[in-house]
Amino acid sequence: MKGKEMRIEEKLTLEVRTLMKKEIEASGGNEVFFRGLPNEEGIVDEVKVLARGNKYSVPAILKAMKKEEVIIHNHPSGYLFPSDADIEIASIYSNKMSGGSYIVNNKVDDIYIIVELYQEKNISIDIGPYFEKKGVLSRVFPEFEYRKEQLHMAKHIENGLNIEKKVIVEAGTGTGKTLAYLIPSIEWSLKNKKRVVITTNTINLQEQLLNKDIPIAKKVIDGDFKYTLVKGRGNYLCNRKLHNMAVGEVVDFSEMSLIQKNQFKEIISWGGYTDTGDKAELTFEVDGNVWEHFQSESDMCMGNKCPFKEECFFLKARDEKKRADILITNHHMYFSDLAIRKEIGFDSEYSILPEYGLAVFDEAHNIEKVARDYFSYEVSKYGFTKVMNQIYATDGKKRKKGSGSLDILINYLKGIGNYYDKENIEKELENDIKLKHKNLFKSGQDFFNGLIEIFSKGQMGSLSLRLRKETNFTEKFEILKDNFIVEFISYLKGVYKILKNIKEVEDKEGYITEFTRYIERLNTFLENFKFINDLGDEKYIYWVEVNGRKNNSKLVATPLKIDDELSKHLYENLKEIVFTSATIAIGDSFKYFKESIGLKEETLDKVIHSPFDYDHQMKVYLPKDIPDPSDRSFADGIKGFLVDILEKSKGKTFLLFTSYSALNYMYYMVRDELEEKGMELFVQGMAPRTQLVNMYKCGKNPVLFGTDSFWEGVDIKGEQLSSVIIIKLPFKVPSDPVTEAIIENYSKQNKNAFIEYQIPESVIKFKQGIGRLIRSKSDRGIVTILDTRVINKKYGKYFIDAIPTKNIKVLNRKEIIEDISIELED
Repeated sequence: MKGKEMRIEEKLTLEVRTLMKKEIEASGGNEVFFRGLPNEEGIVDEVKVLARGNKYSVPAILKAMKKEEVIIHNHPSGYLFPSDADIEIASIYSNKMSGGSYIVNNKVDDIYIIVELYQEKNISIDIGPYFEKKGVLSRVFPEFEYRKEQLHMAKHIENGLNIEKKVIVEAGTGTGKTLAYLIPSIEWSLKNKKRVVITTNTINLQEQLLNKDIPIAKKVIDGDFKYTLVKGRGNYLCNRKLHNMAVGEVVDFSEMSLIQKNQFKEIISWGGYTDTGDKAELTFEVDGNVWEHFQSESDMCMGNKCPFKEECFFLKARDEKKRADILITNHHMYFSDLAIRKEIGFDSEYSILPEYGLAVFDEAHNIEKVARDYFSYEVSKYGFTKVMNQIYATDGKKRKKGSGSLDILINYLKGIGNYYDKENIEKELENDIKLKHKNLFKSGQDFFNGLIEIFSKGQMGSLSLRLRKETNFTEKFEILKDNFIVEFISYLKGVYKILKNIKEVEDKEGYITEFTRYIERLNTFLENFKFINDLGDEKYIYWVEVNGRKNNSKLVATPLKIDDELSKHLYENLKEIVFTSATIAIGDSFKYFKESIGLKEETLDKVIHSPFDYDHQMKVYLPKDIPDPSDRSFADGIKGFLVDILEKSKGKTFLLFTSYSALNYMYYMVRDELEEKGMELFVQGMAPRTQLVNMYKCGKNPVLFGTDSFWEGVDIKGEQLSSVIIIKLPFKVPSDPVTEAIIENYSKQNKNAFIEYQIPESVIKFKQGIGRLIRSKSDRGIVTILDTRVINKKYGKYFIDAIPTKNIKVLNRKEIIEDISIELED
């Protein structure tokens, strides 16, 4: 029969029909489910087999489908009228993802359309009127400064959104890139009635969007839109926990300081009147060990069984997200959400973020690192000890009896009425499970302490070493590992047996749920532990990190590449994506960036240079008479020169290092001399980053010693930052386990890892470091690069080309000091 009088050639190309017929024949004429990919005319011109025969699951089929595709399957009987199950699948897929559903016969020459494919038409936008010289922005804000670079960026994004192509744009400092992507995104959202997610790497940029740029957009855009900041669940107060903390004696205050005890009281008081439950409302920086007693946690949530569900602050915040057109979040939250979508489908209602049609990645150069970190597996001594003590403290410290989840559960069970095998269960928990718990705790401590002993090699600091199949593990390591796993299995087996027997017991306060969730955390820990120790998946890099000083050790499995993950779970599901940063191109090419994040499709690319006059605002010095950075005398050889520069610039300098050891060595070498000369020194680690930056801004003749995180995301305008000194080129350490494995992978593909990986990574970081200096049109200053490889090595040209000014001087030290004197006097 012809469903809806439809000719099959109007829905499936000849090539597709031929391929489907072969697949059906190969399956013995049984049922085969296909994923149909339509072209722009809506005709399916490509298919992929999803399932064969009756061994298929509806959720698995729906999870494999993307938006606006077609589920196609055959009816072996030749009778094409849909069954109830066919209609159910078609309805779910159509409602959630605008997809079609077809039934064909085994010869694939007849078709029935259960649900037509609905391909949404993209409504075009025009943002020119906003950014032009006499446009909306300049009329509403007389102080608005027209920048052709900003207009070009906004038009570039507009073009990508209109033709449904993913956009990549590097925008130099001063372009005004946040407004350049914000206004097109909001216009597109309003016209197409789809939500937009804007994700950044730093809090600073989120605050700029929320406090400055979105309010500007609100005043100029014709149409109302709602926006909200998406925070992690852990930022919200859990009412059930609050209730249990307020009425029960379940916390051990003997281990808490006076400040922690006061915070505890303050939170209980605040919990009685807060409307949002957002910890940002608190007037103090809450201690993490205090807040964990109150915070909402997904695995501790009782869901529909929770007696406080109606007042749940997290659910209220989630509803607010659904009402918003623009969601502001960070990369970590975004990839946390993507990991959920990976497991249960891209358009799942259970994900952190509600459905959206456009994602904008600002500070996009961080995507690969954040995604790789997020998709890693890790087990540590610290993590193991924490969850074990949350269940039942066995670390030898005197603690208040009944404050662990196990004792709370036992006391709760004793206090309620009769239930099946009550006496034996309580006795088993009190005796057998506590003994197993102590044995597991000891074996875990033995294992992680053994890691420190085996791998630290007597060093007190942090040390990372790669693990491979051929790694020659000691007999002691294998014994400790096997014993740990045996104790783990014995413990979990005993606990799960008891939990099975009390699953029908009433759990109004959630004590059984909470204990169960802690046990599930341990179960996940064991699964991760076994996965990492197996060293079996070639797509992962395995490594151990030990820290003798902090008495901690951990095992990690990190994805070698994240390109397939992003391609399969993000790019195939989302047509509209914008990637932007001040530093994602090498020269004018995005080849490295696209390869690193697995973006293989054709994209709309553009490099927009900064409007700043770098030739007048910045001067770069390259000393030619200092030791090579690999020379042992390097640090001592640059000390005097460094002090001379800082004296001439009267501080007001960022010193950017590539390692903590080099930073500390130099700091202690010059500290006394610089302080005698009236400079205030600020060292990374002496305070949280934001606080340290504020201290620097208020300092007298300040000098900041920073590494990694201070190369980017710090914005200090004016004379207070007039000099940046780059100690060494920011190459990744080749012995780092992840870097080492990536280099090896390049070599296996007969690629030059140094040219194709290490240099691009270093150049991007280098551009970030130099970018700290000039943050406005009135800024002026100097950059000094103390790495002679820039002028002595062939690859130095990549770094020279990345410097935004032609005002580069290669001189000896004496000449540079003389020139700086003249420069700073002007």
